[in-house]
Amino acid sequence: MTDSTKEPTTHTDSASDSIQDELTKRGRDVWLAGLGALATVEEEGSKLFGRLVDRGKEFEHERRSELQNARKKAKKQRDEALEQIEEASEETQTLLTDTVNNALERFGVPTRTEVDRLSKKVETLAKQVDDLTKTLSEESSSSSKKESE
Repeated sequence: MTDSTKEPTTHTDSASDSIQDELTKRGRDVWLAGLGALATVEEEGSKLFGRLVDRGKEFEHERRSELQNARKKAKKQRDEALEQIEEASEETQTLLTDTVNNALERFGVPTRTEVDRLSKKVETLAKQVDDLTKTLSEESSSSSKKESE
């Protein structure tokens, strides 16, 4: 073999070393780029996570306020409805009472008010009779004592 055959081998070895160095350098760059991407994702991911937590808190607060407003509105509507029902009930009861009283009056049946009034008069009269009886009894006793003396 001649010297000329050795030169291409040396040249090939040097080209091969150069390619290997280039590949190593490129491989290292890819590795570093991957690490850089991982670091960026970690940093941005933490920032994104923090922003998502903050947004979640805002969202929860807004929804809680909306829910409280809806509760207040529902309670107000319920109270108004109950008030209307009570008014309607009172009106119905008054109407029914008036109708029954009018019917009883037409038939000559005394109303509760009239019966109550009469009961009070009877009680008053009964008390007066008791008082009068007691007074007469006392007078009768005292006149009997005078006659026996």
